[in-house]
Amino acid sequence: MTKLWIVFLLMGCMLAHYFVSPDSPVISTSTSEPVQQEESNLVGYTSKEEIAAALDAANIFNFHYIDEIHYEGDELQIVQTLNRNMKGILQFDADAVRSAYVQDHAVHEEEFSQVYAVAISMDEPLFNVLQDGNIEVFVKQINVYFHESPLQADETTKLYHMQKEDSAWRILSITN
Repeated sequence: MTKLWIVFLLMGCMLAHYFVSPDSPVISTSTSEPVQQEESNLVGYTSKEEIAAALDAANIFNFHYIDEIHYEGDELQIVQTLNRNMKGILQFDADAVRSAYVQDHAVHEEEFSQVYAVAISMDEPLFNVLQDGNIEVFVKQINVYFHESPLQADETTKLYHMQKEDSAWRILSITN
């Protein structure tokens, strides 16, 4: 179960743009491939307060969500879902996270007990309507992985597969 949550949370960290202080000594960044993490190297936080304290210690204070003003219709609903998922993880809000995913997703079966990484920035979504009616969304995001020290971050493009369920767009899957 723990490995499934790690995979889910790492993929779920797709949403906002953090602004990191350039003089911050406790975060390392990469703009190429996503950071490869081993479960034993990650630190799991169990509350909103622990997540906030770790980010504060790394001088990460601002989060960047996709700007909803630029979208309408289905695209706006999808952006709202992605933003809700990012905010839910940052605030350790299991209900918000679960509401962003289709009912068949494993997130509804697992206990929301620890967070190993968060998205601090999401931007520039590109939408592609598929033949089956689902929509794939490519999103630039910055993820922060929790370690003892230093925190590690990467900038990557995530692919979100979105599916309309009960008139709402929800996350079906996330791919690196």
